[in-house]
Amino acid sequence: METNNNSKRIHPLVAAAAVGVLLVSLVGVAAMTGMLPNSNSEGSQKEAIAALEKDAADKAAAAQAAEDKAYQARKEADERQAAASKTANQAKSSSSTKVAQAQICYDCGRIESIRSVQTQAKPSGVGIVGGAVVGGLLGNQIGNGNGRSLATVAGAVGGGYAGNEIEKRTRTATTYEVRVRMEDGKIRTFPYDHQPNWNTGDRVRVVDGYLRAR
Repeated sequence: METNNNSKRIHPLVAAAAVGVLLVSLVGVAAMTGMLPNSNSEGSQKEAIAALEKDAADKAAAAQAAEDKAYQARKEADERQAAASKTANQAKSSSSTKVAQAQICYDCGRIESIRSVQTQAKPSGVGIVGGAVVGGLLGNQIGNGNGRSLATVAGAVGGGYAGNEIEKRTRTATTYEVRVRMEDGKIRTFPYDHQPNWNTGDRVRVVDGYLRAR
């Protein structure tokens, strides 16, 4: 019986070896799980932190790049819209100008004034002849001989001049100038040798150089 009991007991050396193996295993597991600090775990932690920081920086840079791209796209869209709006406004203005120009009647206008003009008629010669005859007759009544002859000549010359002046003063012609402001802003004047049948403010149209009512 005693022999059997001794055979079931663990040898002290075997027990010590088993405990040592167990401790080594526990220490290894603790080191592997990070429960015990070591140079390898510290290096791994630094690498992990660096990787996380790099990943965060990359994500921030990507987000900034996306925001910059979106801003540039919005800016270009706004510039295109502004350019399109400017072009449309210019086209509208040009179209309005063309329509306004097309509506102008360059032969149409409004009478601005009517003015009478007095002009001396061209002498017919009747005054000169008549004046010379009368002057000569009067001169012939003065003096005797050569003196009478000189008086006759002087009377004829003076009478002719006086007769011509009298004829110019008594024979005058009246003409009329009709002043028209055209729709394009220009001023045109139309002469009449008789009293025109127009009034200031009448709307007229030029046809073949003559005024016609509109």
